[in-house]
Amino acid sequence: MAKLRERDLVVMDVLREKGWSTRAVARELGVDESTLRYRLRRREGGVVDGRRGQAEACEPWQGVIAPWLDEQRGEGERPEAVRRLYEVLVAEHGYEGSYKAVLRYVRRRQAPPRLRPIRRVETTPGAQAQVDWFESLPVRVEALGGRTTLDALVVTLSHSRMFAVIWALSRSLLWWLEAHNRAFERLGGIPWTVRPDNVRTAVAWGAGPWARLQEGYASYARQLGFIVDPCRVRTASDKGKVERRGRDVRAFLGALKDVCFLRLEDLQAATDERVRARVQRLICPVTGRSILASWEAEQAALLALPATLPEPFDVQVNRTVTDDCLVSFEGRQYEVPFTSMRRTVQVRGCAGTVEIYGVDGQHLARYPRGTACRLLLDQRHAEGEGDDRVRRPTPLGRVGQAIVLERSWEVARRPIDDYLELVRRLA
Repeated sequence: MAKLRERDLVVMDVLREKGWSTRAVARELGVDESTLRYRLRRREGGVVDGRRGQAEACEPWQGVIAPWLDEQRGEGERPEAVRRLYEVLVAEHGYEGSYKAVLRYVRRRQAPPRLRPIRRVETTPGAQAQVDWFESLPVRVEALGGRTTLDALVVTLSHSRMFAVIWALSRSLLWWLEAHNRAFERLGGIPWTVRPDNVRTAVAWGAGPWARLQEGYASYARQLGFIVDPCRVRTASDKGKVERRGRDVRAFLGALKDVCFLRLEDLQAATDERVRARVQRLICPVTGRSILASWEAEQAALLALPATLPEPFDVQVNRTVTDDCLVSFEGRQYEVPFTSMRRTVQVRGCAGTVEIYGVDGQHLARYPRGTACRLLLDQRHAEGEGDDRVRRPTPLGRVGQAIVLERSWEVARRPIDDYLELVRRLA
């Protein structure tokens, strides 16, 4: 029920003079009938609200608050938060009342703030994708123990509204990047900019234009050629197009609530099918055609997918290559091409591999992650011609080529006859 205001009492008097019943007046004003009768009895009895005659809690501090109010009326300046005034009253003037009392006192003496309209924008084709996690969604997947909750990353192209829904087991950096890869594949390209909110996998600290990106995500973006443009803090409207897709995701779940999938891949395939059917029916408000047709036209404006998308990773560090062409990572040493000697490289810890890149984004080496082997050498990295900066390492001789492991973590297990043949060849 609505709150009964003073002007409503004036309307009540007019309607009652016209013969309206109390019940009809209460229905017209949208208030409870008992509330209206209570106010009538108080008026007929001449009862005055005692609270109106009481002094306000902040009245003794009027000399402090009045100058503060005058300062806030500066043209074009952003007013200071009332919370700051409250803190000054408590710390410097012995105020012991509540913050809400200060807020009420100030609002009664300030003009209402000017209205700010909502600005709607539409982006050019291929310019932006908005991304957001939808968390703890209930699903049934046999391989995950039956009824469980999963997270879904939704990526929406701002122009055509084409979107992809990617299921993930967690919101870690590894799954964040994996979901980006899978979404870009489904969207058929990479947008120029990507707008996330300020999740920890995207933003290290700050928010919006002042955000400092998480280094791993920033490196991933540079490698694929898009710009990360985080939302302002607590401003969901900055990514309203992907927020709208949350209803579709929940509608999918409602349709699939009685379905138990064998694997996560089966859930993903069913979701892809429903997304495809949905975008065939929905109309893109910019083009007036279906989202599917609008997306097909937008694909030409997207950045092309690379031949191989970056392997998702959960750790990235910079390392300087030693003189013996090794970099250290997670208690192990990995060999890189000798031309990288004394240079800085990026080492990424992926799901099952260690990927090493040059600062220019060139892929240098790949090794298995978490091996028992503590020194991982690949003799191919010591082969080839040098350059103007680094000479070629000492080549292996005949004996060395016969006895050196090509990959140190792959220890060969030969039969005894192979060793005898090796000895005969070397004799």
